[in-house]
Amino acid sequence: MVAAENLAVTGVANHHYNPDWLSDDALVGNFVARMAEFTFLRDELARDPRLGSAQHYLLVGVRGAGKTTLLKRLAIAIRRDADLGDHLIALSFPEELYQVKNLADFWWAACEALADELDRLNKDEAADRLVAAVAQAKKAPGANADPLSDAGYKCLLQTCAELGLRPVLLVDNLDMVFQRIDKAGRKLKNPHAPAYWALREALSTTSAPIVIGGSVRLSEPFTDYDKAFYDFFIPKRLGKLSFEEVRQVLDHLADAQGVPEVKQRLQDRPSRIEALYELTGGNPRALGLIFELLRQGPNSRAVEDFERLMDITTPYYKARFEDLSEQTQVVMHALAVCRADGEASGLRFGLTAAEIGNHAGLPTGTVSAQLDTQEREGMVEKSSAHGRAQYRIAEQLFRLWLQMRGSRRVRQNVIGLTRFLEAMFSVDELQASMQADQGSNALAESRYSFAVAGADTAPTLRRAMETRGADQLLRHLKDTGESLDEFLNADDLPADLNTMVRLREQLQKCDAGLETSEQNVLLGSMTLSLEQKRSSVQALCTAASAQAEAARLRPLLRHEQQTLLRYGLHAADLKLIYLKRAQGFLPLPNLTPEDTEAACSMASDASSLRSAVWRLLGSRSFVRLSDNITADKWLDWGREYAQSTSSIEWANVAGTLRRSGRLSQAEQAVDQAFLHRESSRAWHERGALMADRGDSTGAEHAYRKAIELDPLDAFPWCGLGNLLAGKFGRNDDAERAYRMAVELDPLDTDPWNNLGNLLAYESGRYDDAEHVYRKAIELDPLNALPLNNLGRLQEQQGRLVDAFAAYSKAAELDSDPHPYWQGKRAHLRVRLQIASARVALEAGDMPTLREILDQLFSDLPDRAATSVSEYFVEGLLAPALATKEKATTLLDILRDLEFAKHARPLLLAFESAVSNRPGMLTEIEPELQRAAQAMFKRLTGTKPNGEVPTIRPKRTR
Repeated sequence: MVAAENLAVTGVANHHYNPDWLSDDALVGNFVARMAEFTFLRDELARDPRLGSAQHYLLVGVRGAGKTTLLKRLAIAIRRDADLGDHLIALSFPEELYQVKNLADFWWAACEALADELDRLNKDEAADRLVAAVAQAKKAPGANADPLSDAGYKCLLQTCAELGLRPVLLVDNLDMVFQRIDKAGRKLKNPHAPAYWALREALSTTSAPIVIGGSVRLSEPFTDYDKAFYDFFIPKRLGKLSFEEVRQVLDHLADAQGVPEVKQRLQDRPSRIEALYELTGGNPRALGLIFELLRQGPNSRAVEDFERLMDITTPYYKARFEDLSEQTQVVMHALAVCRADGEASGLRFGLTAAEIGNHAGLPTGTVSAQLDTQEREGMVEKSSAHGRAQYRIAEQLFRLWLQMRGSRRVRQNVIGLTRFLEAMFSVDELQASMQADQGSNALAESRYSFAVAGADTAPTLRRAMETRGADQLLRHLKDTGESLDEFLNADDLPADLNTMVRLREQLQKCDAGLETSEQNVLLGSMTLSLEQKRSSVQALCTAASAQAEAARLRPLLRHEQQTLLRYGLHAADLKLIYLKRAQGFLPLPNLTPEDTEAACSMASDASSLRSAVWRLLGSRSFVRLSDNITADKWLDWGREYAQSTSSIEWANVAGTLRRSGRLSQAEQAVDQAFLHRESSRAWHERGALMADRGDSTGAEHAYRKAIELDPLDAFPWCGLGNLLAGKFGRNDDAERAYRMAVELDPLDTDPWNNLGNLLAYESGRYDDAEHVYRKAIELDPLNALPLNNLGRLQEQQGRLVDAFAAYSKAAELDSDPHPYWQGKRAHLRVRLQIASARVALEAGDMPTLREILDQLFSDLPDRAATSVSEYFVEGLLAPALATKEKATTLLDILRDLEFAKHARPLLLAFESAVSNRPGMLTEIEPELQRAAQAMFKRLTGTKPNGEVPTIRPKRTR
């Protein structure tokens, strides 16, 4: 239903708080949720007679629940649908009837609403007659003296009788109208007010208006059996939208506003939406704001979204809060922040008046009076189901807004809850993806391959895992129809060239023990990290270590020289580029064709510099092209300025384009390579391109052609191995290809790593895989990738201590580790600490347990993810429930460590399991309920009502 509470169609302004400003078409076009309620009420109206008894309804829901929009939608239906408009006429009232001070005023307001509707229906004469009749009636002597006067009522019925239509009064904030008409003398509230009985009588005749009203609560006139409207209105509660309804609404809005990327974000990151859904209580008004956040912040986390949502709603909530009296503000603030600050926490509905008074420094009686008033206003809800009456703010988003405006401590607790919710739903996403079909498995394998490829010490996507990753990704894209650009991110050139110049100067000033050509290769290395280069330069410039460091480096530098030559690069090229960068000529971190040409033209050796830049463009280490326009410009630049280049250089540029996801431009570059001559490198790139495009048979032919032209080149053997293993599943042939690449280039760790992955994850030969990884480590002790791969293998085998040692050693080598390996190491550290915590718990060593948990959650950057992990929930908390004494002690430790700040739903679930009170999880704040119940199920294997969940067999194709 989101229309009025949220968004209009494309080209129409958003009216989150003023739905009446929307056109009928805009409102109908975006009316998605609340369809069940609308259909029910519409059908009821269709059955109501022109004359005869009719049922009145009251829509009950918090502000923003969609009452106003639903009433507006009913008005449009009456206006447009023949089976309604033939006997009914809709009277839409303003959201706030500020002019109404008694029952007589209400009837005059109804006449104004009727005149408005007649104008809308182009019944101008009838509208003019009504306006004139109202004006004349109001001028009659004593017309304004009687607050119960029915003059307006008679005028309304007379006009409708002339029209042959029965009025339907669609009154938002009907509770506010009742508060205004029940005054009697000085008594501000009179549930037995004569106005109530007069109104009931007026609505009970056969020609009486039908009333469908909105209210934030069911007040006394509706609920007490001796009051005027007991059983007179049927209440229809507008509760929380289901998450499926939320998804439907957001999908519809994305289609209506022509923003399919929002729809994609909903599919990619449902955890982000689920977290916001829980925090906003499925509120339609907030839902429209969430849509705006999705459109504006494609990569936001739920915390950032929620903070922006709070900022957007601040003017609205601030105005509402400041309308309250000073004392009421104090009470409401205490009611909002007291629980969030840890006071009176636990399995409770809310706070008692005494607890609020203690926090606010007010007498309990004063607080009780204020709470009673705010309960009547619908601002506060009360429960006496568990002893003394407890209170909380009824509107969930308003309560969270007040907490976010509180102290830093209170605000951080709300942020902690947001992070916990997103982390919990992210776990659900991961479990779903692990049970998904072949396409999702291909995507998971692709992501892993690219993660491993980018994780070694060089700032590059390593060739072997790139090819495998691209192949798996293309399988996924073929199944889903998605775009390659959505998965491959472009990387800029490194911004450390000035540092390299300083290292060169340092080497030139000392007796490094290396030839100048070797120094150039060292500084131009594509596999050594900046930190490793800096460390080597320091050792080379230290007399005691220079000779040993030079001896250690020479085999690596010889291999590096060979690699440079494969890419058509020379140490002199790198030296030239570094020097020009130091002179300010080349903006290499951006490396656009326009800026590069401007820089080259300033140099005296422009031709040499252009040639060097073109070769640099073909280096896999440095360049990623972020868009097709830039890729096209580089192709034009090469055709104009690189006429003397070779087939190898064009093939290298084709590789850069391919790795950047610019497949069309890569194909053009490969064609250019073949225009020069038929080379092994050109065939290799054609094979890689065919693999990316899904032509596996063509790719194999191209790789074998490259091998035929240059049997000593290890690269096509490595690419062939990736193809055979990934696409064809020919593991034996793939292994032979990798071993041939290793034999041809024993110092290149790429085929060693790929061979290890094949042995470990395709053939299950773990011992052989470990031997291969250790051989790669021996060949290149500065390369972190084989160490990380070894750690991953050991972790899979359950050798957690060994795996952590491998990850840690790799982290020491890599100054800029890939987030994948950072996450693996951090994740394993958590597993080891939780394992130690469980040992301490089982031994009854509570001081050690407390120390471990304190250190664990103090050091973690992502406490929420750890809190919802299976190692913590199922590995520590769930087993603790076997012994109530230990579980109780563990619960006390978690409370003392203020665990609620970042995992309150889990703490409440654990408390309910320890105290055997699962039913209380339905009493806590709404934003906590679903998460706490999910955590209870994980802790105990049962639903909160005690039902054992059904285990369904895994679906297979």
